[in-house]
Amino acid sequence: MRRRIIYKGRVQGVGFRWNTSEALKGSEVTGFVRNLADGSVELLIEGTTECVDEAQKRVDERMRGYWISRRSENRGGDPHYGDFRILY
Repeated sequence: MRRRIIYKGRVQGVGFRWNTSEALKGSEVTGFVRNLADGSVELLIEGTTECVDEAQKRVDERMRGYWISRRSENRGGDPHYGDFRILY
């Protein structure tokens, strides 16, 4: 499964991407995190449903207080990424 999450709030310039990467170390997900031009952050995570749910929970909890809203959508299909990375 693949899940795309858009975080809005004070999410750029606060280490959101780095903290997301750290939160997901050791998890069995692939994908990326990147800043978007509108000031939000995009997180794409791939893996089993359980792993994706746990990964989102880790990021949500670690970055609580920075994001004020998030929107997510689940997508099917095979994984596109071999690891998790920060995109610039």
